[in-house]
Amino acid sequence: MNFTKTALFFCFLILLIACKDDPPSVVDPKPITPDEPSVPTKMIVNIDNLRLRDAPGEKGNEVGRLKEGTVLYDLGEVSDFTTRVQLRGIWFDEPWLKVKTEQNLEGWVYGGAVTFDASTPTAMSKLMTEKRLQTFFGKGLTLRLKRYKTNFDSVKTSGDFAENFREGLKLRDTLTTILENRIEVADNYNQMPDLFWIENAIPGYTTQLVAEGTIYYLFQDFKKLKQKASTSEGEEDDNFVDLNLLVYSMDSIEHFFPSWFIQTWDYGGCSLLGKKEHIKILKKIDEVLNKSDLFATEINTIKDRLIDDITNKDIEYWEEKDAILSELDDIITGNFNALTNEDMIALKTRRKQFEYPKENNIKVNVRSGEVY
Repeated sequence: MNFTKTALFFCFLILLIACKDDPPSVVDPKPITPDEPSVPTKMIVNIDNLRLRDAPGEKGNEVGRLKEGTVLYDLGEVSDFTTRVQLRGIWFDEPWLKVKTEQNLEGWVYGGAVTFDASTPTAMSKLMTEKRLQTFFGKGLTLRLKRYKTNFDSVKTSGDFAENFREGLKLRDTLTTILENRIEVADNYNQMPDLFWIENAIPGYTTQLVAEGTIYYLFQDFKKLKQKASTSEGEEDDNFVDLNLLVYSMDSIEHFFPSWFIQTWDYGGCSLLGKKEHIKILKKIDEVLNKSDLFATEINTIKDRLIDDITNKDIEYWEEKDAILSELDDIITGNFNALTNEDMIALKTRRKQFEYPKENNIKVNVRSGEVY
């Protein structure tokens, strides 16, 4: 009996030492275990000459090179570690993915080097989106984005829409600051990063380059917001979005320059006062506010921008003096409820200045080249 116990003890000791001496595996690929049945994620290689390796990590042997645009399908495995790599001006810190090509060549590629369809979530796309968001924005902001998206998807009333809309604006301000600081914009447009995964995380917004193509910015997409508003109870959100579609009538995308302004260079342009755009917007503002004040704060911000376009001494004007005076007279006598006493005083004062633009240093008729 004692001999048996002793033998068992030594066997256990030998096994323990053997396990201790055996170094841990550098790579331990983990299968994805989604709640729903796994669907292979279609991915597109977004850099040229991407290395396909026989094992995850930069030490894996190269088994091939993949051209930009190559179609891949995930095989449901990711590495248990990440690698920090800079691609197209963005620092990624992502895992490696086991994939196969359409020619059934299998291997591992770096996650940051592929584009995937995040609009139709699969186990892999969810994992990659989550990883990218956390790497780029941190866990706290990623949690806010997930909450925003959940609330966006579950909007039921105009009140829900308004609350979610305001949270989106706060998130946008934070995200755009991070985008400006984190992305090094390349000179070659073909080497620009694809930020599709951010747009999927904050529905209702789209990324565009601004400042002569040097900075990414998130703009509201009112066509998408219109689709969401149409599914909710109440008309307040529909009316508010319709107003914004009028303000950004060119392509329904929010812009630094609204419909009452013509952009003539990257950082500026001219007011279109005299083209009746201002009064058209004011009529819509009154129409929406007369029905509900749910979006009063946001609508008054639009109104203030419009009034500033008329009264700001640094603005230049595209139309000739007579057209400008005609529209100003229509606005001043229009009895718009949205206009405050201060607005009316400013408009009447400006109207007098427009009678003598040269003497008041107001540039009008810019479109003709004959200013004043």
